[in-house]
Amino acid sequence: MPLEPVLFEISGEHPTLPRAEVLACLRAESPGSRQLGHGPGYVLAELDSDSMPFVAGRLGLTHRFGRHLGTWELDDMESAIGDLDLPEGSVCVRAKKVEGLHPNVNTHELARKVGKRLSSRHEIDLTGPDITLRVLLSEKVHLFMVDHEIDRKMFDRRKVAERPFFSPISLHPRYARALINLTGVKRGETVLDPFCGTGGIVIEAALLGMKAIGSDIDPEMVQGCKRNLEHFGVEAEVQVADVGDVPAIFGKVGAVATDPPYGRAASTKKEDIDLLYRRGIQATADVLDPGRRAGVVLPRSIVAEGMDLQELHTQRVHRSLTRHYHIFIRR
Repeated sequence: MPLEPVLFEISGEHPTLPRAEVLACLRAESPGSRQLGHGPGYVLAELDSDSMPFVAGRLGLTHRFGRHLGTWELDDMESAIGDLDLPEGSVCVRAKKVEGLHPNVNTHELARKVGKRLSSRHEIDLTGPDITLRVLLSEKVHLFMVDHEIDRKMFDRRKVAERPFFSPISLHPRYARALINLTGVKRGETVLDPFCGTGGIVIEAALLGMKAIGSDIDPEMVQGCKRNLEHFGVEAEVQVADVGDVPAIFGKVGAVATDPPYGRAASTKKEDIDLLYRRGIQATADVLDPGRRAGVVLPRSIVAEGMDLQELHTQRVHRSLTRHYHIFIRR
């Protein structure tokens, strides 16, 4: 199937994770895809159109995406859009600035001008259009037709405070999902969280169509995780286990995605936190075949014996906590 150019309008909530998540999802769902470019607020890629619904079903840190129609300097855009080949139907145009670029542009006025140029061939409908066009004012001006909108509110419905059992230090569901996606795991494969806690990562893996499994040394956490799984209507295999026993219990898995405890306030059964991390990394390496990936979130960067670091993303949570998203590949 021929590839088509698609523009992803990504979230600005983190400087590197949204783009990395898009690229990882493309590798998993559209192997022939390739990145054509990127910049503030967007990723431009080529992919087959049949894979787009599957990519849309995975993304956590993207707003929307669709067929790329053109990129221009701002002064050239208005004349260029007269030659656009759009499907039949009514049109709505929206414009958005990224990261404060083009400060003197009035986005409402720009959208009105683009709509006026198109109005000779298309009815303009701002409430129920057949086609929604987005003008993204980044380093240049990008125009795309929205094919898929990500329902980001659904993640908020699963955030920590909405669960029947929760721990305040858990990852937000959007970031739990991004962590899973960064491993490149495919639908139907097994994802393991050996420090599952209240189950945020396990829930997202199950919702993504993976076989989700998890363990935790704390029986209360495992019971709470099961309550949360039931609450959100998903299934996963979760059991009480020390991380050192995980390879013997679960065997080989498709990917590991985990957010281990960060220290004194978390449940470590009084084990030294550095020792716990070393044992967790060893267990992670043991359950992965060569070439498979692990996503591990820790309060500092580490070196993992038996695995190579592919990506590292940092996220400042507050003054005393910066999360480090490690993506390792098994040697």
